[in-house]
Amino acid sequence: MIEPPYRPSDPLPPRPFVVRNSTGRVNGCLDVLLGLLLVVVEGLIFAAAAFWLTLSRWDPGGQEGTRLPPMDWTPVLVFGGFAAVVALIAVVLIRSNRPGAGAIQVLAALLLCVAAVLAGHEDYRRSHPAPAPAPSYDPGRSGHQCLSGGDNRECLDSGG
Repeated sequence: MIEPPYRPSDPLPPRPFVVRNSTGRVNGCLDVLLGLLLVVVEGLIFAAAAFWLTLSRWDPGGQEGTRLPPMDWTPVLVFGGFAAVVALIAVVLIRSNRPGAGAIQVLAALLLCVAAVLAGHEDYRRSHPAPAPAPSYDPGRSGHQCLSGGDNRECLDSGG
């Protein structure tokens, strides 16, 4: 009989504080509770960061400038960093035989990615407003549309 070129690794020794079922896996209820507890803690950290970002942008007596504000990448980087940390926690949980908690962390990481994209989109929309609507007529090209009351130099098609 030919032996395989690699030797399978031994499973991790059972931990006394973890309840395992007959297959050696962590009890599903505890696994899910661990995932939910982590999501609650991450949610509190995320809410604190969102509150801090909101307060850092708030200017109660500020003067509204005429120029557009530049794009602020801070919310995108903060929320994206949280998403990366949560995804790393998910990988650690899945590799340590806690698939339920890891799956919950993957969903939380995806929601944080969505929050980062929405924050970036909102800031882009704020710093790049929609242009003013174009006039419904085409002055100078479609006929005698000189509505300004100007002379012939303004209204080239006026025939004057």
